[in-house]
Amino acid sequence: MQDWHQFVRARLQPGRFRVSDQNAIISELAAHLEEIYEESRSQGLSDAEALERILQEVEDWHVLAREISCLKEDRMNYRTKGLWLPALITLLGASAALALTQYAGMRPRLVWVGGWGITLYWTWLATLPGFGALGAYLSQRAETTAKLRLVASLSPALVMLIVMCIVLPFGLVMDGFHFFRLVGFGLGLLNWVAIPGFALLAGAAPFLRATSPRQKLEA
Repeated sequence: MQDWHQFVRARLQPGRFRVSDQNAIISELAAHLEEIYEESRSQGLSDAEALERILQEVEDWHVLAREISCLKEDRMNYRTKGLWLPALITLLGASAALALTQYAGMRPRLVWVGGWGITLYWTWLATLPGFGALGAYLSQRAETTAKLRLVASLSPALVMLIVMCIVLPFGLVMDGFHFFRLVGFGLGLLNWVAIPGFALLAGAAPFLRATSPRQKLEA
């Protein structure tokens, strides 16, 4: 039985790809060639004829390798420019704004709503729509989908949510580190995730509705 992974590896020379991409590329091509082989055999072709048909599918393995490499680079650039870079800029901007407001001596205001004490950094919150708009705009320039723009713009709130979910539970078991007693998970979500998230979303909203050139072409 033909080893399609070895068949592809011998012809594609995967060493030109990054190690993290090699297995995925080989597996994808091997599955495709195996499908062609099985289809050819089911049509009554001999083993040699099926292999000949497969070899005809790829006229130049070097050209195919270059095309795959370019495709991988395009996907990486799309993901980096459209998500990771805008999200990082938004996160760093929001974090720097919070640090500056605290350094300037601006204290949060405690607002009681029922039995909930909501901590509001008004000055900091006022900057978040701008950072949300910046993240969504940078993501939109890379012609991303509305979902990626949303994630990029909400990155500060999403990072805080992850931190709370990972760190806060340890407050129950680590001596002298009782976050739940001091803050409360629900109140922490409200103060550091929900309210900042709404502020970021307010700035990002105009860019979420806009259609990117890529989406227009796909439509």
